[in-house]
Amino acid sequence: MASPFQTDARRYARLIADCISGEIPFVAESETPSSVQAERGTILPLALRGPIAEAGAARVDRLVELALPPASQLMASSAPTAEHLSGLAVIDRAGHHRPVYRALLVYCWLQAFRVAYETLPRGLFGRWEESLRVWCDLLEAVLGDIPWPAGGTPAVRGAAAAESAWTALALHVGGKVFVRDAWTDLAGDTFGKLARGQRDDGAFLTAGPSDNPETHWYHELVLLHAAASYGVQAEDRPLAAAVKRNTEYHLRETQPDHATAQPWGLFAFVWNEPTRPLADGLLHAAQTLRPENRSDGITSMLLADALYCLQLFEGPP
Repeated sequence: MASPFQTDARRYARLIADCISGEIPFVAESETPSSVQAERGTILPLALRGPIAEAGAARVDRLVELALPPASQLMASSAPTAEHLSGLAVIDRAGHHRPVYRALLVYCWLQAFRVAYETLPRGLFGRWEESLRVWCDLLEAVLGDIPWPAGGTPAVRGAAAAESAWTALALHVGGKVFVRDAWTDLAGDTFGKLARGQRDDGAFLTAGPSDNPETHWYHELVLLHAAASYGVQAEDRPLAAAVKRNTEYHLRETQPDHATAQPWGLFAFVWNEPTRPLADGLLHAAQTLRPENRSDGITSMLLADALYCLQLFEGPP
């Protein structure tokens, strides 16, 4: 028999699936030779629907090509490295750059690979596997360069903290997919620092009078989303407790809909029953803002991750 939470999780999973049931188009409308769009990560919601068609898989072709350039373009060796990716900007379709976008993009692609592992055509499987390793090498290098201040992270460093958390989340998945303990250890260490720096009121960041509330809340939501996704996938109970405290902080102290129209933190709010009204608000916003049955790319990616996390709780009917 399903537990009460499993029953609720299935209901929210259906609601989220309906929210991303329309078209999930991708157009490289803002890309340049030195930038890629984060919306290429919409490969994840496609993967959750079933086997990935060739047309859908094409949205990550440029990511493969960037990671595996022809040998003639490499300096001294034909072996691909992450160095040539380090200067590449990851932007959204409006041309905006956020530090979290690179890790979000790679995370969604990794999860799509994980979900579609057994159904990908052999040629596509090999190219995705090889190129994803290169992107993960880049994330490993990036994570080592992002500091976590002793005694907690100030809100002014919220963007860097969010980038670090999402980079760690992507490396956790990469470590599981490619059996790299160094990556999963790095992820665990990063989220351990996040939990240890949590404030008594549940916030992950320390805000002062000069900090913009909406910017602070946005980064709190981005951190919450990564922490909840990692907490359930890694079965990290101390972090799950930190996630619960943070959701209750949002319920008491913030207004998520003033910080963003995107469903950052959705799964976390579903996970904690008292905060489900916030989840309902995020879902309503996602449905209301969806034009012509087409989801915003970033929104689709976040909804897909929430759906993936809820599906981990599926049990017997």
